[in-house]
Amino acid sequence: MARLPQVQEDFQDDGLDRKRYEKEDKMKYPEAMQTIDTEKALTYLGFEPKINGSYLEFICPTCLNKASIRYHGEKKNVSYCQTCKAGSNIIALAVKIKVIEFQDAKNLLIEKATYTDKQIEEPLNLNYTLEWTDEMGKIGLNQELCQKLGVGKPKGKTMLSGSLVFTVYNDQGVKVAYWGLKDGKPKFHSSFNPENYLYNIHNCAPGEVHITKDMIDCLRIIHSGSPCLCNFGLPYISTKQYSLLNNFEKVVIHWTNDKRDVAFSCITQIRTFYRFV
Repeated sequence: MARLPQVQEDFQDDGLDRKRYEKEDKMKYPEAMQTIDTEKALTYLGFEPKINGSYLEFICPTCLNKASIRYHGEKKNVSYCQTCKAGSNIIALAVKIKVIEFQDAKNLLIEKATYTDKQIEEPLNLNYTLEWTDEMGKIGLNQELCQKLGVGKPKGKTMLSGSLVFTVYNDQGVKVAYWGLKDGKPKFHSSFNPENYLYNIHNCAPGEVHITKDMIDCLRIIHSGSPCLCNFGLPYISTKQYSLLNNFEKVVIHWTNDKRDVAFSCITQIRTFYRFV
């Protein structure tokens, strides 16, 4: 039978200074959930997580069967066990394993498992043939721009067959991944973490730049003549994406619905001029 991690020392005995966290206690739950590195946190708590797509699998502390937790994207750091139907999150797991209060668990994970960059180091050696289709024109995309940026439907049988595929480059202009959109849902290889990148950043000069969470709108804005980035449809801007945005003089944020879904309470992480449209 699978074994749970042993309960480790409590917050006070972990060498942490509570006073040092008085200011960090102001970090709200949504921001903390974005900041905590899921894999690092699970490993620190004694689990042995295994990557499965956009999820990490680990031993459920309730029934000892397999549970899953999202490590990026919507509902990041929220877990669920299909066997016992137990829902939880990374901070609540720390409460259970460490036997400490919720606020202490949050601070502990911020100290021990803060998100760090895990960028792809080698250029992608996979080459898709991306073709233009009439459907792309019907949704307002420009054929010349798509060919320039490497956007289209992949030819032949691939993991992203049937998807609208975008070629992704890092801020140094190195091709690192293909990102697909099929039936409104993202699809990509597990080696790519969208939190570490901003789409089209390699084509944007350090002046004014626009950003949206809709990849289609990103192409439309670029075609209209404005440099534009996209965060791959994430419901938030990650820590790394904030740092990339700080390289620009002005950031124009195109966001639908309530501005709070861009972590509006944390928007001050952008140290340059910004505005919403």
